[in-house]
Amino acid sequence: MRDAPRDAIVAESVQAEHRGKAFGFHRTMDGMGSVMGAVFSLILFPILGYKNLFLITIFPGILAIIVLILIHEKKPKEQKEHKPLTLKIGFKSLPKNLKFFIIIATIFALGHFGYAFMLLKAKAIGLTDSKAIILYVIFYVTYTLFATPAGILSDKFGRKKLIAIGYALFAALSFGLIFPTTLSTLIPLFVIYGIFYSIIDGVQRAFVADLSPENLKGTALGTFHTLTGLVALPGGFMAGFLWDKIGPNATFIYGSSLALLALIMFSFIKREKY
Repeated sequence: MRDAPRDAIVAESVQAEHRGKAFGFHRTMDGMGSVMGAVFSLILFPILGYKNLFLITIFPGILAIIVLILIHEKKPKEQKEHKPLTLKIGFKSLPKNLKFFIIIATIFALGHFGYAFMLLKAKAIGLTDSKAIILYVIFYVTYTLFATPAGILSDKFGRKKLIAIGYALFAALSFGLIFPTTLSTLIPLFVIYGIFYSIIDGVQRAFVADLSPENLKGTALGTFHTLTGLVALPGGFMAGFLWDKIGPNATFIYGSSLALLALIMFSFIKREKY
């Protein structure tokens, strides 16, 4: 419920030529909030315990709601025909190019096994929990640092180029995880994963907004989040099934293959903007 309307507000708050920067900045702030929240939790947990720690999380939520109330939405432009907009009509009204991209993003999401399996790889080669946590921090810090620059680059050079680079990075990363790894080789792989995720997480949303009509941005972003979210469960199940039944390499080959398929399909996307 939150992601699509929030992303629509971000898309409508800036001019199209700065949309990538806006989404990138949002992802950076989101990442910083996650890191700071984790740090504060580690500091306060010994003092407050679980129950009180969860109770105080109410206050940031209340503060966010107060700030949200102060945001003024742009009034939608009056349409010549006042047809009621339903989800079915809205989806049918989406441009074919946008539908095609959402399908591509969904296929990619199906193979995006996430950092959890990278951490499993780290544990599989004998790394301690503390070293695995360090690898996660490296990924998240890299993601937070690169999210805004990735958005700015997409404004300057085009979303297509950045998204293609992101898909290619994930395919290469997944392939690289097939080979024997050590801590020294996993560190750059987690950095690459952070760069990849900083590109995909914000730039894909900006691209959906670019390809959608003004009056259907919420529907477009909602469809995008719904489909990519729905495949997360079967995608994770497949990755775990391959890991258990065949081995870790099967999971990484699976992710690399779907990323390459998405990249090939993405090359047929022609239009950048609606």
